[in-house]
Amino acid sequence: MRIGVKRIRAALTSRLLAIRHTVRNWRAVRTGTCHEQILFHQELKQLLRCDGEWLRATALEYYHCPSAWRRLSSYRSPSRETDDFAKTLDVAEGFAVWTLVKHLRPRVVVELGTQYGISARLWKEALKAYVPQHELILCDLTDHRRFIGDDECTFLEGDARQTLLEVFTSRKVDVLYNDVHPYDLVRWSVAEGLKQGVLVFAFHDVGCKHPRGPFRVESAHLGADEKSICAEDYGRCGTWERHVIAELFDERVLYQDTVVEASTRIQIFDSLFGLGIVIRDVKIN
Repeated sequence: MRIGVKRIRAALTSRLLAIRHTVRNWRAVRTGTCHEQILFHQELKQLLRCDGEWLRATALEYYHCPSAWRRLSSYRSPSRETDDFAKTLDVAEGFAVWTLVKHLRPRVVVELGTQYGISARLWKEALKAYVPQHELILCDLTDHRRFIGDDECTFLEGDARQTLLEVFTSRKVDVLYNDVHPYDLVRWSVAEGLKQGVLVFAFHDVGCKHPRGPFRVESAHLGADEKSICAEDYGRCGTWERHVIAELFDERVLYQDTVVEASTRIQIFDSLFGLGIVIRDVKIN
């Protein structure tokens, strides 16, 4: 009897926390999409070269698709306890991804590092909204998905060095989203993506401005061998995605959030963990 009561209490507590999380996200999305101050409006207009009217319309479309954002991290969540199942994209970063999909209409999106599939759910909802013929491909070492099934994506289990090569041999990838952290893997995947003509790269955990920002600019002085040795020493060295962006695209991104050149546009969004997007200046659609 006691075990049954404990299970019921645990289930009710979990349900209550989920409701609270959804309400927090709804408030954040409503504030950032239904008022004049649209989330990341200046950064998105510069990155995507879109106008304010288009952005406002897109913000309302995002607001009216709660299945895309309700499980994302609460906006600038101050602690892991309020990040739901994992440290995933927050609702502001989610809007940046949503606008990216609407603007570029990518047909093939690959995500490295899926875990529970919270960010994959966002990518899928955006693709469903704007790209009728699309494919979402997810790669991870093990399958822990809870929020996206095999009927909605292609899941490849195993080392990304093998699974991503399989994808490249059979498909033209438009967007490569990197949410893995080991230096060697991140650098290899981006370099290989460049060889294969990927036009858009997205990265999570590239922020440094907030208390939990995982990027450490001082690690840039380490040589390639040292970076490989410290590939997963995030506490001391931070994550490596932004270093890879600097090495393969533009070193200025180590110290500034926006880099605009004729052939490449880079934006690091000022969010808790940091979302980075690199667009090579070629049309997808």
